[in-house]
Amino acid sequence: MTFWIIISIICILISILFYLSITQDTPNLVPNSDLEVYKDQLINVARDLSRGIITKDEAERIRAEVSRRILELDKRKERSLEKETKVTGLLFSIVFLLIFIAGGSFLYQKFGAPGYENLSQSQRIKNSNELLSKRATQEQLLELRLVEKSLITPEGNYGELVKKLRQKVSERPNDLEGLKLLTGIEAKIGNTDEAVKAQQQFLQLLGDKASDLDHFNYADLLINQVEGVVSPEAEKALRASLEINPENGGAKYYIGLMLAQNDRPDLALRVWKQLLRADELDAPWIPLIRNDIERLAVLAGDTKFELPPIDSTAGPTAEDIENASQMNDEERQEMIKGMVSRLSERLSTEGGSPNEWARLINAYGVLGDFQNAQSAWEEAKNIFKGDASALEKLSAAAMNIGLK
Repeated sequence: MTFWIIISIICILISILFYLSITQDTPNLVPNSDLEVYKDQLINVARDLSRGIITKDEAERIRAEVSRRILELDKRKERSLEKETKVTGLLFSIVFLLIFIAGGSFLYQKFGAPGYENLSQSQRIKNSNELLSKRATQEQLLELRLVEKSLITPEGNYGELVKKLRQKVSERPNDLEGLKLLTGIEAKIGNTDEAVKAQQQFLQLLGDKASDLDHFNYADLLINQVEGVVSPEAEKALRASLEINPENGGAKYYIGLMLAQNDRPDLALRVWKQLLRADELDAPWIPLIRNDIERLAVLAGDTKFELPPIDSTAGPTAEDIENASQMNDEERQEMIKGMVSRLSERLSTEGGSPNEWARLINAYGVLGDFQNAQSAWEEAKNIFKGDASALEKLSAAAMNIGLK
């Protein structure tokens, strides 16, 4: 209501200004300074004639030209715009106001948001919570699919192996290895529905023994099954994954996506910013975040957000160490020590991704500092305890320099 009151006042004020502009007298547009200049010219002509600078004929010609210009000024003074009567001005103003209102309403209907109320922050949060609680289930989303997906079976020998695996899992529904293999194959060839069923069965058999990756893979399949929408069932799987491993970057990404899909760009932005600072740059969700986070920041009202450069979290790389080969031994060792020291300090105080810890272990190995490499390896094992994927990367780095 406040919006329409403000708009009405603006329209009325513009109409009043329009009425005044067509009913008031038009001011004289001819400056008096022009007339004074011409008078001075006549005086100068008489002075020049008396001194003999110009002839009498020239003086007469100049006087005639100046007199003509003075007469032209008088005509311009008479040529003022006629003002409208008050009645005519009032009619014109009313017509102008109606056109102004009609044109503005048309543009607002076409490009604006008619009927959309002003929302306070508390009301917006309340609406978002309602969206979250009432959003469509996985089954309802599946019913909205325009095209029903049919089962895909590859041709040739590979297709025969897929058929055999399906038959084997059907005959032995408690075969964990078979279900895990079938889930991966069905997802790879595009049978997302079948992959969801196999992964669901796999999780039921594992029970409490399921890892964070098992739950995350199930959530990922559910989300892909309904074209990227995070349903309540997918959220439940993501929460289960994060309960086991709070540092699961993929689960965090999807939680952020769910918040963005339900009108909470502020919370989604907070989650994604943390991932950009902490997660490994080669994680599959990092490019997705970088593509959407600036738009998300605009929706969240964060006008100061700047996308960090792609190498903002990088420590010493193999290329850095190779470039050091151009230096002498002492310079090279000092440069590498400086980079390693900065990376070690940051990881100890701020934390980091498994890739960064692996890079630190490798860097200590290049320096021959196996004592600090072992300490970093032990510290990283404690930090990422329970994260099989992270421990695999760290173990590979440790083995690469001969640690156990």
